Amino acid sequence: MVPYWLDGAAALAPTLEGVVEADVVVIGAGLCGASAAWALAEAGIPTAWVEGRGVSTGASGRNAGFVLQGTAERYSRAVALMGRARARQVHQASRDNHRAMAEVRARLGLQCGYQRRGSLQLAGSVDEEAELLESGALLREDGFSADVREGDALDAVYRDAGFRVGVHIGDDGELDPAAFVRGVTGAACERGVRLFEHSPVVELEAPAPGEVRVRTARGEVRAQLALVCTNAWAGELVPWFADKVDPVRGQMLATAPAPPLFSCPVYADHGFDYWRQDAAGRVVLGGWRNLDVDGEKGTAEVLHPGIQTRMTEFLGRFAGMRGVPITHRWSGTMGFSRDGLPIVGAVPGRPGALAAVGFTGHGFGFAWSCGAALAALVLEGRSDVAELFSSRRFALR
Repeated sequence: MVPYWLDGAAALAPTLEGVVEADVVVIGAGLCGASAAWALAEAGIPTAWVEGRGVSTGASGRNAGFVLQGTAERYSRAVALMGRARARQVHQASRDNHRAMAEVRARLGLQCGYQRRGSLQLAGSVDEEAELLESGALLREDGFSADVREGDALDAVYRDAGFRVGVHIGDDGELDPAAFVRGVTGAACERGVRLFEHSPVVELEAPAPGEVRVRTARGEVRAQLALVCTNAWAGELVPWFADKVDPVRGQMLATAPAPPLFSCPVYADHGFDYWRQDAAGRVVLGGWRNLDVDGEKGTAEVLHPGIQTRMTEFLGRFAGMRGVPITHRWSGTMGFSRDGLPIVGAVPGRPGALAAVGFTGHGFGFAWSCGAALAALVLEGRSDVAELFSSRRFALR
């Protein structure tokens, strides 16, 4: 059950004990929390950072390491749900998120296996082929990259496995997700952030700015403001999120090194199946939640034998993967918002708290910018990203 990315990872910080005072306390040490902590550290804000387990041990260290643009919905569906203008704005926000991550990786010299080879969306049915082609056309009309690949333009490895149509998104990337988050974490701590691991928050008191109390089993942080970056666990800490962010489990596996087969991250079957091959040759595969939607709800990080079996069988569709051993199996919990978009900003009933949660399976597409947006709200009182994904859309319903 240890994720491939975290195999052998050591603790980075002590447990919280006693009373700590700070201007801001960040709760949750995944990608979003790391972004917020980094921005606050850069600004010289005294910051405490509390994580219930270890850095990046939630969804941020349990995913496939895709850095994709857009939402979990194909672009045509996003346009239908949000309207053309808003869909384009949200899509661009994810591209800006990728650019910001790439910039901080380069600045800090992080060794996290970052590559920018694009991604490939594959259609598993005739209906999905039509959807992919429509999405590709809309993306190009709105100024985004989308290269249709069918016939001989689609690599033989996919044609031989039964796929006929794909759309390549040239700007997408990939990385070792835990290495990225842990690298940023180290940089933030070097700049003065006080991190505490293995310190689950048992109570968040935020009746007003300046009156924040974050309590753990053995300690307490007193701060001016709290930033909630717990994604799938948001509803457990702040009940207001309980009917707005649903914890949804994803199954994952990783193989031993295999011959070079897959030239970029791949999404198939409406994004329910996804895989990529890293620089070491290991294939990381996840998905198939649609096989048991109800069974894959909740925060328990458990294996689903039926889905894991199907994932293993799927690898056999590719001749080069037959007989390659599987070395790691694990699961992770994502936070799916009810409308598929992140929720950023004020927490109703908690005037001393801000939150960024609900990344709906695309945390590495949005969470970095959303964490930075929380820091901007602290430092400047406004943020375009926070406005785009404002929590007010739920509070006003």
